[in-house]
Amino acid sequence: MPRNDGRNDLYPQLLRRMTGHGDYDRLLWVLTQKLNESGWLDDFRDKSKEMARNADSISAETMMTELRPQAEATIPPKVQQEIMTMIRQYLEKQVEG
Repeated sequence: MPRNDGRNDLYPQLLRRMTGHGDYDRLLWVLTQKLNESGWLDDFRDKSKEMARNADSISAETMMTELRPQAEATIPPKVQQEIMTMIRQYLEKQVEG
């Protein structure tokens, strides 16, 4: 059983604060820009289209379930690092403030 050391309680609060102040949207915009610049979005879109074409009948939910691990594994390390740095900086500001 996972232990509850308070982190599980903080997540909804932080997400609410990020969403309320527009920080979540800014972070999402930066992530989208970085993934687009790296070509990741085009690659993922192509893989999704290919999967849809090759399947007789596949739901969007099934596609997401199958593609998600591959998508997460192929995010460029530089993009991951930049986004993680932004998240850490945001969290540090929240703790200080």
